[in-house]
Parts: sequence; C-alpha cells; structure tokens
Amino acid sequence: MNVLILIPAHNEVETLSAVIREVRNDVPALPILVVDDASTDGTGEILPGLGVRWLQLSQHLGIGGAMRAGLRFARFEGFDTVVRLDADGQHQAAEIPDLLDHLETENIDAVVGSRFHGSQGFRTRGALRGAQWALGRFLSLVTGSPVTDPTSGFWAFGAEALKLLGDHYPRGYSEPELYLFLHRNALVVREVGVTMRSRQGGRSTLTPTRSAITLVRIAINMIVVPLRRMVRRHPDV
Repeated sequence: MNVLILIPAHNEVETLSAVIREVRNDVPALPILVVDDASTDGTGEILPGLGVRWLQLSQHLGIGGAMRAGLRFARFEGFDTVVRLDADGQHQAAEIPDLLDHLETENIDAVVGSRFHGSQGFRTRGALRGAQWALGRFLSLVTGSPVTDPTSGFWAFGAEALKLLGDHYPRGYSEPELYLFLHRNALVVREVGVTMRSRQGGRSTLTPTRSAITLVRIAINMIVVPLRRMVRRHPDV
C-alpha cells in the first residue's frame, strides 16, 4: 500500500505540532498532508515549520470540504490508501498500523477506529453517548454491519474508497453520512477497537447549535442517502 496520513485541521494550533511529532515517532515512514481549513488561530502560520506537505483553503468548508481537498491531492499524487487522523490529539498514531493491517488482510474498502468496540480509554457519556448509541444502532440496521462509534474520525480508506470520496465525501459533520454513502455504493466498512483520548487542547467547533443542525441533517440523510443512485467511480487513483 502507498499510504498518506491526512490531517484536516481548523483552529488546532494548540495540538497540531504534537500530533505531527507523534505520527513521526510511531509511523515515521508515512508521509503527512495537513489541510488547513481556513484557520484563524495561527494554525496556518506554523505549517512551514512542521516539515509536512500542506494545503490551505481560502474559506472554511468544514471537515467534508477539507477531506475532499486532501483526498483529491492523494489521488493526484498516486496514493492508493489514506489514513484520516484528527488534529486534536484524540487518535493515537501507534494504532495506524492496525487499521492498515485490517484494511489489507480483510480485503475491504475502509476501516474505522471505534472507542466502543471492546476498547478502553476516553468515552463519551450521558445524553451524547445515548445519541451515539441510537445512531449506531440505526446505521447497523441500514448497513448490515456493526456500527458502535458513528462519529469517529479515525479512518483508513483503500483504493476504491479513495476513487469515490475525492469527489463525493459528505460535507459538514459527515461521519454518519459517510457510513451510509459507502454502503449505498457497495463499499465494505469494518470497525476495529481503538483507544481514544480526550481532546488534547483547543475547543470543538461542534457547538450546541451546530449539534442540533447536525442531528437534523443526519435524520434527513438517513432517508435520502439510501435512495440515491450509485456513483460512478473515478477511473484511476
């Protein structure tokens, strides 16, 4: 596999440098691309000193838009596998080889790290955990595969997923829709257990207002996405 580590970042100046150092320490052979989603906190200013490749978006597009940009870059540069790692320090780079091993040995299209799949460490609680559980149950029924962590951002995408998502990665806070979209287009996703940490700095952009909007969007997409036509794949990675 020709693997690229893709890190979308919006206002993550407090954590991004540490995330890069951890990736270099745990998977030193893998190249890194940071997509700066029009940050306003100085994230863009530190990129030249990190020794990574980067893209800077001129306007804030959200995680979906940042991922599209990064996946198109990967496709253009000839990568056939992409690992998405969040810039807030929640995901542990030491677990990247395990995701890649599952992707390769099980001959599947995407792997997602789940904090609730027989693993330990940071876990959400209360109303948020209840919403995640309900959402996971629904996605499990629709896709026919177990979904225990529907909002995880720790993914590994194989060649077929890369062909598709560079042009069609869901916009906004997109992880639940991503499950639906990949399933609708006959791509196979598997969960593996990972140990996540709490956010290591900065603040989440998922405010209560945005959370409410996100839930409405998810509810709509649960109806709409399964009814969409399948998307024709890009002919080449």
